Amino acid sequence: MGVAELKKAELYYHKSVRSEVAKVLQESGVCQVVSASLPETVARAADWGEKLALYEEQVTHIRYLFRTLGSFFIDPISSFDRMLGERPVLSMADMAAMAATTDLGKISARVKDLEVALSETRVASSQHKVNKDLLLKLKDFPYSLSVVGDGTRSLKGVVGTLRQDQLDSLIEDLKPLAKETELFVCKGDDDAKASKTKSLWCVLMYAPSVEQRVLDTAVHASMSLVEAPAHITGSVSDELKILDAEIAKCDKKEAEILESLKKIAAETMPTAQKLSDYWNNMVERARAMLSSDTTESTLITHFWIPTESLPEFKKKIEAVSPDIALFDRAPIEGETPPTLMKNIDVVRPFEILTGLYSPPPYGETDPTPLLAPFFFAFFGICLGDAGYAIVMMAAMWLLFRKYKRVPKTTKDFIMIFAYGAVATLIYGVLTGSFFGDFIDAFFFMAPFRAVKNAIMIMDPMKDPMLVLGFSLVFGIVHLMFGLLVGAYDHFRHGNYADAIGDKISWFLFIVGLSLFGLGTAGALPGLLFDLSKVMSIVGAILVFWYAGREKTNIFSKIISGLLALYGATSYLGDILSYSRLLALGFGSAVIGMIINLLGGMASGIPAIGWLVAITVIVGGHMFGLIINVLGSFVHPLRLQYVEFFGKFYTGGGLAFKPLGLSSEYVDIAK
Repeated sequence: MGVAELKKAELYYHKSVRSEVAKVLQESGVCQVVSASLPETVARAADWGEKLALYEEQVTHIRYLFRTLGSFFIDPISSFDRMLGERPVLSMADMAAMAATTDLGKISARVKDLEVALSETRVASSQHKVNKDLLLKLKDFPYSLSVVGDGTRSLKGVVGTLRQDQLDSLIEDLKPLAKETELFVCKGDDDAKASKTKSLWCVLMYAPSVEQRVLDTAVHASMSLVEAPAHITGSVSDELKILDAEIAKCDKKEAEILESLKKIAAETMPTAQKLSDYWNNMVERARAMLSSDTTESTLITHFWIPTESLPEFKKKIEAVSPDIALFDRAPIEGETPPTLMKNIDVVRPFEILTGLYSPPPYGETDPTPLLAPFFFAFFGICLGDAGYAIVMMAAMWLLFRKYKRVPKTTKDFIMIFAYGAVATLIYGVLTGSFFGDFIDAFFFMAPFRAVKNAIMIMDPMKDPMLVLGFSLVFGIVHLMFGLLVGAYDHFRHGNYADAIGDKISWFLFIVGLSLFGLGTAGALPGLLFDLSKVMSIVGAILVFWYAGREKTNIFSKIISGLLALYGATSYLGDILSYSRLLALGFGSAVIGMIINLLGGMASGIPAIGWLVAITVIVGGHMFGLIINVLGSFVHPLRLQYVEFFGKFYTGGGLAFKPLGLSSEYVDIAK
């Protein structure tokens, strides 16, 4: 059910046509290449390893260009448009010709040189600015800065910072060296903010003969020494002019480099994007073909292929060379084929939901056709507003009208919400919900009330218990259907005891109890009420009897049976989980009512009330739509994965991943 039949194929061909064979395997998109279970002594296709290294080198160049030039390139195609298929159409042959005339290594080297130059320029500019900042601290220093650099034969100096309250102490300590020293305290830029804790910039000059004593004294007075650049030797004013000129030169050079990078980005990035898809596909081709076995002149490639795709594939591969041999067989015991889910078009989008959980093992039941109608209905109940459904439909209609080449996977995902919108429209019309109580809340919608009321069959806000009962019944049907599917799987595998003891018994017990409850409330005719008693008793006996079927001790069997019957509480919890359908539907309706109420209140504001009301209503309902759609997707999905799948489905299959042409920046024409 929904799982395609696969064949294991072996392809024998001469090395001279290996590239052509690899091309057919990839462009056909139906072959999952695998390594054969052969001894390690069997040689592998080493030449594909060499090709892989070359292809990966090109991919490395492209990634470097993307990383370096990405910030300089304004892509004319937005990420959203690209995701929806607005991409140039090229064939692999077109991109191969482009690759042959584009030296990515040379471009990368050029960009790398510019990147290094830019880094060096910025480092130099930063250093000049640091030096300028230092000179600004010393701007009123009257002497040549050579004193604080290498010094002269008779005079040396150091620059440092000193707290205001330490200045007198330093002056006192320097008195014994007064003839050989001079302390110059710079005013700096913020002298008016003097305080005891303010740091003062100082230049301490001294004779070389007392250097050590002066430095020791400065350190003892907590003076922090600052290393002055040795190459700065002129006056402060002259050096500031030089630094300003150097900074301007660096800024100019940086601007030139950035302009060069922008130019290269504009010229290179469109090509790099196209070649990204090309080289990444070539990498995938080489990696797949690397698993081929080889002899002196022959290659052997092993792959899984859908049975229905074999005839067309044979035509394509035999056209490469008459000497190619293709053998296929059904999977044998011990092999684990991948799973290719295959459903009718209306169900296919829901394969995404099954894949998010786990694909079915090969040969097992595909739950997608079983999941689809329940998810469809649950989504509609949770969102439950016809107005929101109309907005969703209009948005998707506009989207598909604008974007003609939406990728298959993206289109399928959007179609899940399209189906959900249909279900929401049906439920919303039947419950009279159009943007909450919009039709009832505003006087100008009065002409539509009669139509709405004529179609409406129930009002969840006035009769919540009816909706709750409806939700719980839906839950019982959903769970019991899961038990029947599980029983079917056990029967077809010959596990009759498991089918009866683990599935049919619980089906009889839960359905019987449910009908018994309805009968007790007087909602069933006498015959069905009697039947419910029989079903409950038979189901309880089967649950009790089969629960301990693997036990040998009579007491163990009894305990196992009693514990199994206690498991009915877990079914009760599962059934109550479906009350979330009521809760989410109420949430959508209540949020809509609150938005309408706020909009109505805002309309009373003088002069601008109508504008505020429109803003509140439109903005509020857009917010409500987004939040409620998210909840209407997640919670029904949880009911499928936890409650429904828990009754019959474990997943664990390996998804079929054929070697194919993937793309991000172009549509690859076949």
